[in-house]
Amino acid sequence: MWISFFLVSGHPFTAPGPAWPAIAASCVLVLGMSGLLARASARGDISIVGPILALSPVFTVVPDAVLSGGLPSALGWIGLVLSLTGTVSLSGAAGAGRAGRLRALFARGDALDALGSAVLLGFLAAVDRWGALALGPPSYLVCSHGATAVLTTLITLVTARQGLAESFAPRHLITVLSHGLLGVTGTGMQTSALTMAPAAYVNAIRRMSAMLAVLLGRALFGEPEWTRRLLAALLASAGAACLLLAK
Repeated sequence: MWISFFLVSGHPFTAPGPAWPAIAASCVLVLGMSGLLARASARGDISIVGPILALSPVFTVVPDAVLSGGLPSALGWIGLVLSLTGTVSLSGAAGAGRAGRLRALFARGDALDALGSAVLLGFLAAVDRWGALALGPPSYLVCSHGATAVLTTLITLVTARQGLAESFAPRHLITVLSHGLLGVTGTGMQTSALTMAPAAYVNAIRRMSAMLAVLLGRALFGEPEWTRRLLAALLASAGAACLLLAK
């Protein structure tokens, strides 16, 4: 699709050059993040996965602080605390103390996969910002998506050839095409935003979708304890808003 953009618009393509490490890192991070997220969503509750994934800005801010020597502002720290508080609230009120409840939460396979996905997504946001600033969003996206598509296809042909053929069955085609269209559109908008603001802030505002995940989990799958999970998502989203506004 991004190749079509260049053909239709006549926008000049920028070769990767010295930015190739961003493309390579993006491929690895996307594969890891998407795999963990898909497994978490398939074997658990999206109303758990969404709020935990909202922790990803934490894993963008901290590496930036270590590498650049800068620390979040007071409002930024408030945002981090709210995001963490939202995750703690997912563990519920019963149990042997907060630490015990957190251990119980992350004993869940979906919660642990979502946390791993959040870590990788946090690093991915920083890498995408670096690549998009170096090449421009369209060139970076066609390179990173193209490389990821080639690598994913090779891995699938080796490990899950039957599943790849099954995904093209008529009953799955609408789902696959819809996912692809939404993914390309959302990633394009996010990558453009990364050239306008720090990666932690863009990643934070994107994670406000956690509230929608809780509501959809309840409406589509009848997931339990949706009021508590919605509160957790609201706290995480408030943290995201603070990170967005932090200077």
